[in-house]
Amino acid sequence: MSLPIHAGAVPGPEGRSLIETAESVLALAREEAEVGYASGDERRVRDAAEKAWLASTLATDWAMQRHGRVPEPGRGAHADRHDFLETIGRRDLSKELAYFADRLHGDCFYGGLCPSSANMGIDLDEVAQYIHELRARA
Repeated sequence: MSLPIHAGAVPGPEGRSLIETAESVLALAREEAEVGYASGDERRVRDAAEKAWLASTLATDWAMQRHGRVPEPGRGAHADRHDFLETIGRRDLSKELAYFADRLHGDCFYGGLCPSSANMGIDLDEVAQYIHELRARA
């Protein structure tokens, strides 16, 4: 169960909103991926995947704040985010978040099973679209 909060009450780093922070983190993920694939540095590719996952969670948390909620701390946060997205009628975004968790956070960052450079580019574009959808319609 998520906790109540006043919308916009928790700013990101340097006073930015969480959605602005999500966009900045995604930009860093793109840079990290570009350098990682170009140089063959697996650590940077894995870090890019984790930053993209973080960007998706920050964007979701921002949308939750706009609805007076924050995710439950700890292990329940992921389920709480899905519950929120489904509650606002965005099951499609819940499915995308699950994909990002599985593919970027789990398979690539933790498992080292990262997509090709081209497919990482697609994944990063999908995270950007996810953030855009939340900003525009949540």
